[in-house]
Amino acid sequence: MLSVLLPTDFSKNSENAIIYALELYKNEDCKFHFLHCYPPVIFSYEYQIEKGLIGKDVHKLLQEESKERLYEFALSLMHKHGKNQEFEVEVVSGFLPDRISNTVLNNNIDIIVMGTKGATDSDRVVFGSNTIQVINKRCCPVIAIPDDYKLVGLENILFPSDLNITFRNKHFLPILNILKLHKSSINLLHVSILGLTSKQKVHKEFIKETFTDYNTSFEILKEKDITEVVYNYQQKYKSELLVMINNKHTFFENLFFKPTISKIAMHLNTPFMVIPA
Repeated sequence: MLSVLLPTDFSKNSENAIIYALELYKNEDCKFHFLHCYPPVIFSYEYQIEKGLIGKDVHKLLQEESKERLYEFALSLMHKHGKNQEFEVEVVSGFLPDRISNTVLNNNIDIIVMGTKGATDSDRVVFGSNTIQVINKRCCPVIAIPDDYKLVGLENILFPSDLNITFRNKHFLPILNILKLHKSSINLLHVSILGLTSKQKVHKEFIKETFTDYNTSFEILKEKDITEVVYNYQQKYKSELLVMINNKHTFFENLFFKPTISKIAMHLNTPFMVIPA
């Protein structure tokens, strides 16, 4: 059974990401784990008197109220989109990126689906700080869903790679699962002004063999501007999902974590799966 983690701050962005996940895996045998993380709070003595909280466990009350709200929220979405799949809810205190790792470990989470921005909701923000930090935890594959994106089909997956990673079968499991569920095609893309090294050729063959049972294309483009090529390729072939392996200090960071936000990130309008290397 697939286990899917759905963090939420009850914002429209996070709700939209959850709906995407429920639709993406509606034909999969899976359990959805709804997680709400609220920051630690300290109420003033005057506030506790005003609300009649003196002598009560304020933290426990806040947690119970949040859990009740989360359960009602989850139940409503599952009723509309989740068919008869299992779900559970969890409310924790702290900061989301710090608590994600524990939740993933304790609940055998296979993949996280979350909004790109959460409550930030700014046109000038591509990825909110929570999303970036969760991705960089590298504890689990993450699918980040842009604001207002609706899943109406998943015909094409774009998978760019610098081919410098020693791939393992586990890297491709979340991709293979989606290919099987949605009968998608996958476009493998390598961008470089140089030819392939012997190591890169080995990695290329491993990828081709992994996806041999699916409709696959493999293209090598000799260009300098990787971000521009990836963005144009994505638009040309109407990819509904962009997939990358997050290998520290290589392709992923070159695309998204330069001092100046890259062109592809600024125009990112499709879901983005990041798989930890």
